[in-house]
Amino acid sequence: MGYLRKAIQVLLFAVFTFGGLDRLVQPIDVLAERMLWVSYFDPSVVRAIALTEITCGIGLILPFLFKNLQFKFVLYSGSVLIITMIGAAVTHLVIGDYDQIIVNLVLVAIIAFITFPRKPIVQG
Repeated sequence: MGYLRKAIQVLLFAVFTFGGLDRLVQPIDVLAERMLWVSYFDPSVVRAIALTEITCGIGLILPFLFKNLQFKFVLYSGSVLIITMIGAAVTHLVIGDYDQIIVNLVLVAIIAFITFPRKPIVQG
């Protein structure tokens, strides 16, 4: 299970970091053509969401680079990403973009799997 968790962690790093970079560098007009939600927000909010995704994506991979740190990068990064994806699901619900809600909820479940690992029950 450890390898699966690490593989998913790297995949989430790629999804959020590169997805956030795409939203950070693309012009707002181009983003609005591809993503309905962009037209409902101020461009600075769209850029802030992108920066949040990039930062949290990097936070998911930092434990592989710095093994001796006591700071819980995955816990905090994953928690912020969960909140962001719940906000995204609510936004899609409000604007009527129902197809995207399931994507957000699946991402919430995957991030929760990484962020809050279940500890085995010790019987004795």
